Amino acid sequence: MDPTLLARSRTLAKIALAGAILLVGLILLLPFFIDHATVSEAFLILWGVFVLLAAIIAGVALSYVFLTRGLRGGETPMFSPPSAEGGETPRGGSQAGDASGVVQELALRLLTGDERKLYRRIVEAGGVVLQKDLVGAGLFSGSKVSRVLDRLEGKGLIQRERHGMTNRIRLSDAWRQKA
Repeated sequence: MDPTLLARSRTLAKIALAGAILLVGLILLLPFFIDHATVSEAFLILWGVFVLLAAIIAGVALSYVFLTRGLRGGETPMFSPPSAEGGETPRGGSQAGDASGVVQELALRLLTGDERKLYRRIVEAGGVVLQKDLVGAGLFSGSKVSRVLDRLEGKGLIQRERHGMTNRIRLSDAWRQKA
């Protein structure tokens, strides 16, 4: 993701948020200036629709600002998945590395807490780990690890291969190419 595009979109979201908050404030003050007994029912419905739309705009803009918080163009994320060679991606790289770091950080924010913990454990293990080792780490029970791995596999982040009585878990090739 282009750092300037991220900065511009965040600025636009902040402007939309400020405008929506101002609009909600003005609309909520409207009943103090207009006598409600002389207002038609259609006006009240229209007024309610404007309040609803302004609140939706404010909510979407605020969500975007919070979801992209900490994703600056020049920064690399605190965490990055391993590179294709198997080692971790170093902090501070080329422009392409920074953009992939933004994508990685955003993808991690979209995972649930359990998915994020297990995914980070896989990355800390160099991108390849046995499922029994994940269970042995004591983070979750065996069935919980299996369910979380099912969700990660469904999202295309990992691949599972049979390895004797357990599974070998590795970061998916598609994810490594995107990262």
